[in-house]
Amino acid sequence: MIDNPKISVIMSVYNGEKYLREAIDSILNQTFTDFEFIIVNDGSTDNSLEIIKSYEDERIKIINNEQNIGLTKSLNKALKQARGEYIARQDADDISFPNRFEEQVKYFVEHLEMALLGTSIYKIDENGKITGKRLALAKPSIKDLFRENQFNHGSVMFKKEVVDELGYYDELFNYSQDYELWIRIAKHYEVRNLTQTLYKLRTHREKVRFKKKENAVLSHLLARKIMLKDLDKTVLDTVKGNGIEGLYPYLTKSEKILFHKAVADVYVCNNNLKQARKEYKKAFDLNPFDAKSIIGILLSYIGKDVYIKGSKICETFVNFLQHLKNCQSK
Repeated sequence: MIDNPKISVIMSVYNGEKYLREAIDSILNQTFTDFEFIIVNDGSTDNSLEIIKSYEDERIKIINNEQNIGLTKSLNKALKQARGEYIARQDADDISFPNRFEEQVKYFVEHLEMALLGTSIYKIDENGKITGKRLALAKPSIKDLFRENQFNHGSVMFKKEVVDELGYYDELFNYSQDYELWIRIAKHYEVRNLTQTLYKLRTHREKVRFKKKENAVLSHLLARKIMLKDLDKTVLDTVKGNGIEGLYPYLTKSEKILFHKAVADVYVCNNNLKQARKEYKKAFDLNPFDAKSIIGILLSYIGKDVYIKGSKICETFVNFLQHLKNCQSK
């Protein structure tokens, strides 16, 4: 066991045997080596635990949940045992670049006021092939965070003392728990992203967001409403008692449009254009003048290949706009 590590890396695994070795190796091969690696096996029924135990590295600490309790509670268990000055996240199906920790710690040392630091990412498919890039906004504001999550969860590093003060992941959230925490941190401290691409985010059908599309998007909207203090206590009690699905009737018209478009985007990523079209149509019915809904419906009829090409063009345009914002903020 490492005494007084600079970084505590926390990762939760649930039936992640397919990509787990790549994720673990990417952490153990970091150029910055002063860290402990807390891995939570969250009740896996595959060979995940055996894979973790096969590593003989004193930096690895295993927490074994006898039953699956979910990502939020598992990460909080890891946080309670973390001894590092900084907390680094890593997902069990993603890959960190070897110099990720080195670059992030260097930035923290040079910017003592910083509390949270993410990075730009590459998107990869099930085989590790790069399918896209997400350029991070270097200096996201609260308004930027309100518009959408500006941090890639697996890529972040944050100060342990900050979450000790503000609280850990909110266990009301089974999804978008990161988004809610980033908002809390950004209200009180400086937050940034490195524009360097230091993380690979894997997209595949077993990803939680694909399995629970609607719940993930509703959780995102719940975090926004809590941030804006736009949530009646009765509604919050309903969500706590009946689950996140109970939030939808209380969404505003614009939030419902955002919900259906976001769910459609997830279906697109999963190559299910028929379901994506249905969601875009729901958004269109709420606002026939919404450009994205109209474009989404039209592209869904043209075919998957054209849709993917259109999505890549949009991604390139968004990255270009992010680049301009980053240049202006220097």
